[in-house]
Amino acid sequence: MKYSLFIVCCALSAFAQTKPLFVEDFESGQIDPKVWEQRITGTATVKVQSDQTAHGKYALQVHYPEMAAQAYAFLVMPHLPEGLKGHIFGRAYVKVDPGFQNSHTVMVLAGQSGWPISNFQEIGVYQNKFQPSYQANKAKTRQEGRGEDTRHGDPPPVGKWFLLEWEFNDNPSQIRIWVDGQPSPVLEGGQPVEVSSFKWPKTDAGDTKNLVGGYDEFGVGARYWGNPQTAFDIYYDDIVLDTKRIGPVK
Repeated sequence: MKYSLFIVCCALSAFAQTKPLFVEDFESGQIDPKVWEQRITGTATVKVQSDQTAHGKYALQVHYPEMAAQAYAFLVMPHLPEGLKGHIFGRAYVKVDPGFQNSHTVMVLAGQSGWPISNFQEIGVYQNKFQPSYQANKAKTRQEGRGEDTRHGDPPPVGKWFLLEWEFNDNPSQIRIWVDGQPSPVLEGGQPVEVSSFKWPKTDAGDTKNLVGGYDEFGVGARYWGNPQTAFDIYYDDIVLDTKRIGPVK
């Protein structure tokens, strides 16, 4: 009996060690105000709905209306677990309908508190290609150090659910992306690489470490820089954050 109890305790301990630090599947049917802040400007909206889901009954929908100028809609978790302050692996199932516009669209981010006026790393899309980037938005002007360091990769899937995985690292400042389990490379120096590496300022003397200064918050949503000619939706489901790569729903 004692031996059996020992086995059970070991199994429970192993499960506890492998449980991700954060999981959100929206199966409560609502946005939990204890977890998420809704940061919304203009006519973009965010809600939990049941018409489009990757798994289960509910998923998050971010709706961006046609010609929605100076708008954004994000769910932001303002207090990340301590284990994710400098290095984050994440996963979400994503669907974009009907597709992206040509201008810069922000999707997933992690950075200092106070987004959008903060320093953060981002997975976005520009001209229908993934654009991982470091965003120095805490300064008010370019003269004070405001700007961005961006990379460009492959086109994201549209019109269907896909598995988006990422790795945010602040020391050194890097982003890695996987799509449906496969690396999604970017171009650096004209060559495809799996890891986007950033420096700020963008000079030979620029810093490459601790550009964000530690991740305080994480967010998903949509922000389009411009006036979209066509309305679009981004859906998110089964969001997970952890200290190691997570993989698909099992």
